[in-house]
Amino acid sequence: MAKTIEFPLTEPLETTKGVISSLTIRRPKAGDLEQIEAARNLGDMAASLAMVQALTGLSSEEVREIDATDFMNLAEKMAEFFPKPPAV
Repeated sequence: MAKTIEFPLTEPLETTKGVISSLTIRRPKAGDLEQIEAARNLGDMAASLAMVQALTGLSSEEVREIDATDFMNLAEKMAEFFPKPPAV
């Protein structure tokens, strides 16, 4: 499996560093999972925001500015890094 995934944004993200039109998502590490699990106590959306922030290197403010459709598609794409349960 690839160590990173390139994700094109349909709505570019304007930041103080410039316009971002795609994100590089890296494979999660154990520490990322711990951080995401801690955020889950605040709800699923907080955990999703924490996951995007941890795996893209964006700030929390930048993550919150991602277009909603891009955000949902990004979360789906990140799921590719996690094993699927075996079929029964």
